[in-house]
Amino acid sequence: MMNKRFFYLSGVSGLIILIILITGCAGRGGRKKILKIEEIKPIKNTIEIEAKGEVLDYREESFWNEESFSLILRAKEKFRFREIGFFKEKLESHNKDILELKMGLNEAFKSTFLSCYIKGAKYGSNSYEFHWLLAELPFDLFQFQRSLNELNYEGKVNGISTTIRLIFRYRLNHSNEYVWRAK
Repeated sequence: MMNKRFFYLSGVSGLIILIILITGCAGRGGRKKILKIEEIKPIKNTIEIEAKGEVLDYREESFWNEESFSLILRAKEKFRFREIGFFKEKLESHNKDILELKMGLNEAFKSTFLSCYIKGAKYGSNSYEFHWLLAELPFDLFQFQRSLNELNYEGKVNGISTTIRLIFRYRLNHSNEYVWRAK
């Protein structure tokens, strides 16, 4: 009776040790990590915002590596829900309204895009505030290159190559978060 119990416990213990060894070895590099939609980040972002009267015409395009874009294609609705949710939450927290929001994919370029009109950023007759855009960025409008009617930023934001272009229909002046018509 004792021998049977000993062999039984030895067998079970050996099986458990074998399972631990097999799963432990596979976890160290034998298996590729499976990405989750919540973990992916683009390799490049471009944002273009054009002032058009009462609204800002907002267009953002994000470019992805092969693996991430593949995941986006498999989980389109989840990705769309997440991205639109983050964007709406950001703008609503700054009391901005979103009009005509669109989101889509460009499989040829492995990119996603989001476009809309933003209402509530106009401040006075010919000025706009950009706190809603800059609040989560590690810089303000003084880090943008200024031309006659544009402000442009190129650099890294959280390790991601980022281009931001602000376009106006007039010569401009600006502060750290505001842009207005130059006199």
